Amino acid sequence: MRLLTSLLFLISFSSSVAANCSGPNLFEQRPEAERTALIKQAQKTPFAEGLLWQIEKNEVTSYIIGTFHVHLPEHAAMVDRLRGLSPRPEQLFLELTAEDQLAFQQHLVKHPELYLIQEGGSLIDRLGPKLWASVVEQLKSRGLPPFMAAKYQPWFLGMTLMMPPCAMEIVKSGAKGLDVRIEKMAENRDLPIHSLDTVESLLDILAGTPLEQQLDDLRWSLTLQGDLAAPEMIPAVIDMYLTEQVQLIWEVNNADFIEQSADYDDTDRVVEMLQEVEDQLLIRRNTTWVQTLVPALEQTPSLVAVGALHLPGEAGVLSQLKNAGFAITRLPL
Repeated sequence: MRLLTSLLFLISFSSSVAANCSGPNLFEQRPEAERTALIKQAQKTPFAEGLLWQIEKNEVTSYIIGTFHVHLPEHAAMVDRLRGLSPRPEQLFLELTAEDQLAFQQHLVKHPELYLIQEGGSLIDRLGPKLWASVVEQLKSRGLPPFMAAKYQPWFLGMTLMMPPCAMEIVKSGAKGLDVRIEKMAENRDLPIHSLDTVESLLDILAGTPLEQQLDDLRWSLTLQGDLAAPEMIPAVIDMYLTEQVQLIWEVNNADFIEQSADYDDTDRVVEMLQEVEDQLLIRRNTTWVQTLVPALEQTPSLVAVGALHLPGEAGVLSQLKNAGFAITRLPL
């Protein structure tokens, strides 16, 4: 699938934060008229704000929380809030459980053709000196050896680079993200834990595009922008998340890409790609998840923990559950 890696970062990780990921909120430094327009655009979206929601049907009460997947100091208080939910959830749904994440990794090890270039030249040869130098710079800033990445297929290289340098140290430290903490809480309560994604569905989305198309999009993406993870915007994304302005993250990110593409006379391609990212990484997965969640939440009190950007929108998880007859109530986090 054609995607911009920084969008993949935003969708899958929402943001990464710790002391070494701090900095100025560049969104707040923009002209007031620009900020106001983006906020108004976000507010047109159903369920634009809010991280914790109560879901009710058939006198069964469940909850949904929009998460980070990388450590955030505020996680401890968030998990405490979830521990106090009443009535208590009796099962947990995650995008991918720890067990299934391991299965995903093991599947790649057994099938290297899914993520490595098996025939022909490496990325060094296929990208050329200038674009490969850009990749090398990004890899080195994350402490990753370039020679290992030279054989990566572009989708896997994107997964490797989606973590900004400041977040790499957090991951290396072993600090756990919100999803992992929630899963640990469920394990301590002996709750059943389920994945909403499957190894097969994720590989279809991430690795389903022919190699030459991946290479074409990677070349274009490297030409269009610098660091694929857009680290300068992370503090702004953090603030939006912590103030529960979820849809605003999406609107600002889209506006920035479209504005940047105008310098290259390539706006149409960016708009097309943004729509494809939304269709594949958000809408497609949301719809599949809701097919699982509707019968489950009709019968059993549950906790659902998914990336925050899956919540808002006409095709967001919350709107789809509302259309299925659930009462949706925002809760303070």
